[in-house]
Amino acid sequence: MGLLDGRVAVVTGSGRGIGRGIAMELAANGAKVVINDAGVDVDGRGGSEDAAAQTCKEIEAAGGEAVPNYGDVSKFDQAQGIIQSAVDAFGTIDILVNNAGILRDKSLLKMEESEFDAVIGVHLKGTFNCTRHAAPIMKEKSYGRIINITSSAGLRGNFGQTNYSAAKAGIAGMTLTWAIELGKYGITVNAMAPSGVTR
Repeated sequence: MGLLDGRVAVVTGSGRGIGRGIAMELAANGAKVVINDAGVDVDGRGGSEDAAAQTCKEIEAAGGEAVPNYGDVSKFDQAQGIIQSAVDAFGTIDILVNNAGILRDKSLLKMEESEFDAVIGVHLKGTFNCTRHAAPIMKEKSYGRIINITSSAGLRGNFGQTNYSAAKAGIAGMTLTWAIELGKYGITVNAMAPSGVTR
């Protein structure tokens, strides 16, 4: 038996990278997983179903259960569809990992409004959107686990990342607020700030 047998998870931005690793680990521990990924480039442009579909295939090949979803977390109605895909496929949602993100790095004096808005939209608004739709389901069952991916850039800043730093700082703030608001319903809300260190 796996630690997460019977649990249903949604991981946004899980076609590649950190999100993919999280989704694979959840599935390896028994969770049924919705693999959400719009298949965009790192700057948020383009779009393909390949990444989400491939991650699903790998999970299924290892004996797990997964379904793909290609919704855009920055759109409120599409975020609702992401959460609904878990309910439709597996009956509920227990775990939400808000991981989706893009980068459009430029220094303040060169950054366009559209570049600021795009990054805020995916990271910050996307985290709000998905959580807003998942939390009522979790409240109804008095159980939920929400994990938000933030960054040290949101705590200490980073050159060329006004948009990203603002988004990640906002995610940290929302995490603290939601932990206060949702804890009484059996929902825990935490944030992780992954980083890589080499010698």
